[in-house]
Amino acid sequence: MHDYDDPAWGPLPVRPAALRWLLLLPLTLVFLPLWWVMWVFLAICLYCVAPVVELIVYMVPRAENGAIRMLDATLGRIPFVPLWCVTPVALVREGDTVYYQARVDRRIEKQTRRVETSRYRREYHRDLELGAHYFRGAGAGYTLRVASEQGWNLRPVLRSHPRRRLRLRHNGRPRPDFRAG
Repeated sequence: MHDYDDPAWGPLPVRPAALRWLLLLPLTLVFLPLWWVMWVFLAICLYCVAPVVELIVYMVPRAENGAIRMLDATLGRIPFVPLWCVTPVALVREGDTVYYQARVDRRIEKQTRRVETSRYRREYHRDLELGAHYFRGAGAGYTLRVASEQGWNLRPVLRSHPRRRLRLRHNGRPRPDFRAG
């Protein structure tokens, strides 16, 4: 599988306080709203092209993976919350491993409950994408280890990068309940 002790899968390095407060916070306050407007505009443009792509996918049976990869190569490469963005929580909690581990644990547990209690095993419940800002202090290795214990694996079609984002997919089977009995 993956070497969780590899530095690429470990926590991201702590950014210096001067960089966070003097450069990243003002950049976030000024450029993040512009970034979101650009992202929404690009998404609208891509979704206007989507009916044509969908028609091609219906006519050519194996084009679906190509269509998913095309969307991943365009909109998937532009994160909604970029890596240079610093939220107030990230300013205060930078380097706090316990906080980020608890945050990852809560998110994976919540999404696992959604998958396991879903009646129809909806596909969108089975997918989970976590950006690096979410698991920054815990690391991608910790996130993947906790997720794999609850039935999550890396998505086979869409790529994950341990420094940018993890894309997980649940196997759809409920976990065994060890508490009963």
